[in-house]
Amino acid sequence: MKRFDFSNKLTRFAALILAAMLALCAAACDGGKRPAKPTDVPEPTQAPATEEPTPDINSLDYTEKTIGADELFDFCKTQGRTIKTLYTAKKSIGERMGIPLDYTAASIEFGAYCEGTVTASLFAKSTQIGGNKLYVSVYCDGVLLGEHRADRVVKTGKDVDVILGENLERGLHTFLIERQTEAERGVIYINSITLSGELTTKPADSKYFIEVIGDSITTGYGNLWPDNADGEKSTNVAGNEYVDGTKSYAVLAAKAVGADYSIVAQQGIGIVIGWQPHIMLDTYTETCYQCDRHEEWTFPRKADVVVINLGTNDIHFCNSGACKIDKLEKGLRDFLTLVREKNPDAKILYAYGMMDTSFFPYIEAAVKELGGAEKGFYTLKLSPNGAGGNGHPNLKAHEDNAVTLAEKLRELLGI
Repeated sequence: MKRFDFSNKLTRFAALILAAMLALCAAACDGGKRPAKPTDVPEPTQAPATEEPTPDINSLDYTEKTIGADELFDFCKTQGRTIKTLYTAKKSIGERMGIPLDYTAASIEFGAYCEGTVTASLFAKSTQIGGNKLYVSVYCDGVLLGEHRADRVVKTGKDVDVILGENLERGLHTFLIERQTEAERGVIYINSITLSGELTTKPADSKYFIEVIGDSITTGYGNLWPDNADGEKSTNVAGNEYVDGTKSYAVLAAKAVGADYSIVAQQGIGIVIGWQPHIMLDTYTETCYQCDRHEEWTFPRKADVVVINLGTNDIHFCNSGACKIDKLEKGLRDFLTLVREKNPDAKILYAYGMMDTSFFPYIEAAVKELGGAEKGFYTLKLSPNGAGGNGHPNLKAHEDNAVTLAEKLRELLGI
């Protein structure tokens, strides 16, 4: 860039005249007030982000293509501790890349300029107690597909093609695959999607992120019993037919406040004792213990609020003499401390009472000991209900408690 030389007198004089004119202009524009000093000038603000320009939809490539999990993952927004990983479906196939939907309500969401039919290839593998079918929810352009739950079954032991959209007009469409069945019932992998069109950029995250840690209540165990299984009834009260974690109080509340969420929950688990051979105090920091993903979870996105709903199983064993209450009290404090360590700036809300209320005094004592609201610890009483499967809350109870939780979340988030 050329540098101007003001050593010349004429040039220097001209510069003085120009400066004086600018000062007069500034004073006039300021209503006769003094010109602003440099220190009075506000810091420049970043220009608001502009949306990605809409392409000419007719100029895109609408040939049919299959996009594998490795590439697809980079275009997906995920909920839950959703990763991509190599797995073996069958020895004859060998290893391949998949996106596992492990915990309750784990999901992928993506957009595409496409037309016609869009499908996803899924593989499900049952556990010993999992049964021969797992359930997912599929949304196209925000609309739940399939009139009945039977339309959203992923049968275990083989690749299954799931329709994500049919007879779509050429243009922009959104897709969501969300797991209903809890983690310990089996693994679900997304292998690929097939579409005629092109993927868009990854959907944006919400401003807010909520983690929920719980047991069978949070997984939605028995919430469809006895009247809401939508044609998928069986004689097994504990069957997958009667569980829909996407309709649990936690997921409903998170969606109500527009937050992203991650569910870490398993039926029967306790803080220090439960119906499982493992406890949450030991497994919370693993990616997904129930699906044999024992690598350390790095908590890449820190929660704004962590909701805990644990203790129903612990207090049952303590009341029966299988665990001393002081052990539970210490474990409760240790677990709250661990959650704080992993989520240093989160507001930690202990929401409790949908099945048992006798544990609540211990919760309140632990929260008070750790500093209460001044240190970011809170409690919330939920309403008990045992009208679902095996004395668990039914769908109406989850919906009612979701309203209570959503109200508290709005308060904590300031929205």
